[in-house]
Amino acid sequence: MKKNQKPNRETSRKKRKKEAISGFSTLNQVAGVSKPRVHHSSLPVEEPKVIKEPFPECAYCSEPIESIAESFMIDDGRYVHFDCAVKSIREAEHVPYDRIVSYIGSGNFGIIEKGEDGSLSIIKTIPFENSDRVKSMKAFVEGCKV
Repeated sequence: MKKNQKPNRETSRKKRKKEAISGFSTLNQVAGVSKPRVHHSSLPVEEPKVIKEPFPECAYCSEPIESIAESFMIDDGRYVHFDCAVKSIREAEHVPYDRIVSYIGSGNFGIIEKGEDGSLSIIKTIPFENSDRVKSMKAFVEGCKV
């Protein structure tokens, strides 16, 4: 600004605004959250293991099982496709087509009915694999990993 010149109102407002802006620029700063830090480990990184598929034959349909992790072991130690297991349960239990056969975990299937309000309820639980077969199946799949 020149010696005898009056300060322009706009420039003095801008100056005050710039001076007034000091503080937090992000909500994380307001909340007191520290900046994320990159951590580098000195531990060696192992390559992920991949399942080497054995392609056993399905005991029900005689087709090869392409994904051993998606199959079940039956009583005689042979394997069956997931879909073949569902089909055999549907036929053995005479499940009507308005009900669903679904895997509910731990080697068990369930017959499920949909209520009028849209809720699902398990009508019957069908054990397909016992806990010993589930454990041996998991061990077999782990043994197939290379």
